Amino acid sequence: MHLQRRIKHPRFLLAYPPLQFTAGEIMRPDGTLALPYLHAALRAAGFDAQILDMSLGTQRDRLEETFYCPRPVAEEMVRIGMSPERILEEVRDFDVIAISSIFTQQTSRCFEVSQLVKRVYPEKLIIGGGVNARSLKEQFFAHGFDAVFLSEGEKPIVQFARWMQSGTPTLAEVSGIAFSVEGRTVVNPVRELTHDLDEYPMPSWEALPNERYWQISRLFGGKEGWIGDDELPRYAAMITSRGCPFRCTYCHISKERGGEAGDIGDLRLHSIERVEQEFDHLKRLGVDCVYINDDSFLAKKNRVFAILDRLRGYGFKLADVNGVNIIHLFKRYADRLIVDEELIEALCFAGFRRISLPFESGTQRIIDRYSSSKWQLDSCDVVDLIKKLNKVGIVASGNFMIGYPDETPDELTNTYLLARKAMDAGLVACAFFMVQPFPGTRLFDESLANGQLPASWHWDELGWSKGSPFTRPLIDKEALKYSWSLAWRLLNRESRVQEYERQLAPFA
Repeated sequence: MHLQRRIKHPRFLLAYPPLQFTAGEIMRPDGTLALPYLHAALRAAGFDAQILDMSLGTQRDRLEETFYCPRPVAEEMVRIGMSPERILEEVRDFDVIAISSIFTQQTSRCFEVSQLVKRVYPEKLIIGGGVNARSLKEQFFAHGFDAVFLSEGEKPIVQFARWMQSGTPTLAEVSGIAFSVEGRTVVNPVRELTHDLDEYPMPSWEALPNERYWQISRLFGGKEGWIGDDELPRYAAMITSRGCPFRCTYCHISKERGGEAGDIGDLRLHSIERVEQEFDHLKRLGVDCVYINDDSFLAKKNRVFAILDRLRGYGFKLADVNGVNIIHLFKRYADRLIVDEELIEALCFAGFRRISLPFESGTQRIIDRYSSSKWQLDSCDVVDLIKKLNKVGIVASGNFMIGYPDETPDELTNTYLLARKAMDAGLVACAFFMVQPFPGTRLFDESLANGQLPASWHWDELGWSKGSPFTRPLIDKEALKYSWSLAWRLLNRESRVQEYERQLAPFA
């Protein structure tokens, strides 16, 4: 560790780095909840902490000079965010710069910040967290990071702050961090997993640049069907649980049972009372649109009904980001699965207006191989599901994954045909994502081991909207990319295509 002295009152800057996008992607702020949770934990322990979203800047920065000012950084990629000079101004008065690194495609921007800060302020500590930082910790150390947090950070970052303050606990006693000593990586194991999520303070939504997020108004999944084109919804994300019962190979949760991260992939829950307190807090902040961002919100149905019952009366418009699995929208009746209409109606009455359905593939072999066999194509009537969602007033969009390393042309066609059938049934939109072996997933490990991902891979090459990264796909890469673009334009309605192009316009 670089730090050689104690700091009586260490100051923490919790940073989202500038963002990097492929030309043609919809550019959105990060705004994930990792930093608000860390901010709340540090503040509750009496430490000074602030959040800085470097893709936007502060009130001193005009969005036209940060978020709406893409600059080329590599072939077909652009960077948005504060200038290096402004970043240095903002970090000057802080002792620790904590950078969130969840998404692999933002790795280069994390390194931009760490190297910039270390060059001008070598005495400052740079720490990182998130599945990407954990998985690439050796590269993070090589690019100026002093420590990487390997698991949930709320308690370890407070331990780290106390170590900075007094040396107690010792650094070796800080749970779940890694650091480099004379070129050797030291890994402190996760000593205790927090099962009662209510032990964590409520995230500090108010520390985020919410007014700027709302002004930009880049909603996940778009506005079509549930938010008026001219509306500027005051939105926020929240989570009522952590972890997931499934272990899909392309998801980080596939490696979050045991290992360096501990068992953080296990499903753990906030109490109903705590969830209601968070609803109250968001209401006081003036939020009117809430994203439920659990990895598996509907996994415990009795609990879901209790939450939905409490939600009535708040007046929120509700949507999910990634927390719905198709199988949870069905229930067993006699010897077959039918749409759970009681659940759908409860979702609607509580305020849900949009749900994204993760289809994963139109081929059962692929769902079984890569997606934990989480649903069965022949027993879940998705046409009936979509129609019943629409009937109660919930618009549904669909997410489909293509480009699996061993996917055949016929299997790819099955996915496009399933998307066509779902659109005909009433999906408001469909999106196709190219399967990626992100670090921290089983698919990454498997792909490296069998040579499907070259040893010379680079983080800039990975991303949901990029082409296939696999060395030996069964479908020609250019044909796959062409069919992807063609299917998206043919299957989506013109209004959806126009909305996408409107969101691209400020960056043209």
